[in-house]
Amino acid sequence: MKKLILLLTFSLIISGCSLSPSIEKPAPIIESWQEHQANVTKIERWVATGKIGIRTAEDSQSAALTWKQDQQAYDISLKGPLGQGGATISGDQHYATLEIPGEQPLAAGSPEELLELRLGWQLPVKEAQFWIKGIPSPNSPYETVLSDNLLAKLTQQGWEIEYQNYIETDSTTLPGKLTLTREALKLTFIINSWRKID
Repeated sequence: MKKLILLLTFSLIISGCSLSPSIEKPAPIIESWQEHQANVTKIERWVATGKIGIRTAEDSQSAALTWKQDQQAYDISLKGPLGQGGATISGDQHYATLEIPGEQPLAAGSPEELLELRLGWQLPVKEAQFWIKGIPSPNSPYETVLSDNLLAKLTQQGWEIEYQNYIETDSTTLPGKLTLTREALKLTFIINSWRKID
């Protein structure tokens, strides 16, 4: 009888443990915009994956996005419609290469020049590598609107960047959705995951 009672008690304890809620890791506390900006600036090697929507005066399209940044070197892969089925643009501050399946690679001094020439829209990669992380580029003047010590809106180099939401990572808070607008061009980034490169 004692064995039966002990067995039942042990079973109840085990089932109670399995029903107890799991403890979630608390989100990083953002004490100030300056602190957040400094922490994000230190993240120089990363991979962001998600989707990009491109809307121009003449067209609207979308693609899956993988953006790999290793300090100044970038590799941005767009897979999906885009008329051609996808494109990869890579380079650094000195050169850019655009590869489209079935075509000869194109090279130029900047990614903006290549994208405008071949796809009909621009992405200012030199600045956008900062914007996509939720901080302004250090290369030119800017204006900001903050909400809870995070960027809600950024205006820089003729672009208006709006941040719709953020996601928590292991070390900080990074954008989950943002839009880049200049004149008739609107680029929408939806980021599903962020990963630091070791």
